[in-house]
Amino acid sequence: MKKIFLMLLMLVMTASAASDAKKVRYMGNVKDLIVATQKTRGGTYNFLNGSEFAQFGVYEQRSKIKNAFKSLNRQFKIVGPEIDGEFDKLKKQMKGLNKMAFQLEPLTSFKAYSSLVNKMIDVAGKVQKTLYGNGSDFERKASDVMMNQIMKLTEGLGKLRGLGSGIAARGECEDEEIDYMEEYVEEVNDNMANVISSMVALNKAYGDKYPAGLNPQLSKYKKNVETYTDLAQTKLIGKDGIELDSNEYFAQGTSLIKGAIKFFKMNEKALKE
Repeated sequence: MKKIFLMLLMLVMTASAASDAKKVRYMGNVKDLIVATQKTRGGTYNFLNGSEFAQFGVYEQRSKIKNAFKSLNRQFKIVGPEIDGEFDKLKKQMKGLNKMAFQLEPLTSFKAYSSLVNKMIDVAGKVQKTLYGNGSDFERKASDVMMNQIMKLTEGLGKLRGLGSGIAARGECEDEEIDYMEEYVEEVNDNMANVISSMVALNKAYGDKYPAGLNPQLSKYKKNVETYTDLAQTKLIGKDGIELDSNEYFAQGTSLIKGAIKFFKMNEKALKE
């Protein structure tokens, strides 16, 4: 019992001692890992459904995943051995999945990568609590938006992008994909509402930390996301004879994820100031 207490105390002291710049950099590396895994999943699904072009992007994203894991491991002292160990397990699982991904059934590979992303987001939540759980009200709320809410939004968008581009590449939506796509549309809308609500509240309480005109940016982003979910509902879900360009649809989803990351970076900057 005493040993466990000492380990927990060491973990708290390690996290507390890290500068805000180091904490923010670590969270940024976690974000990079999640986003690259999402792109790998979508590109793999696209490739397995007939888009040869997508394979090149997959190898590029796998390289980014490898670099993100390396960066996190180099900074293990910021979060302590427990979280570092969880990322090490994820690294091994990722390596195994990447080796067999192109031999799997499309939906099987998609689900396998999604399972890994969910685990990453769970660990991201632990990172946030470790680094800012005892911080100020602003630090707790801003870091929560970054590691929990925005990452969940990018994941919903990533799944809608990845599965949708595969459907477009094939030219028809299979029955099993209908339920998944409808679920992802709902997930995106719910998570988008959470992010926007939290960002508006942060901007109201700590307006000096955010750029002028943030609320209109949030409103515009909301409309862009709704346009994308409408596109999925009207052109992909349950459709046959689909003529939507899979690479273009994938790029639109990527643009929206970049938009979410823009809000992530606003909070990064605010935490470092």
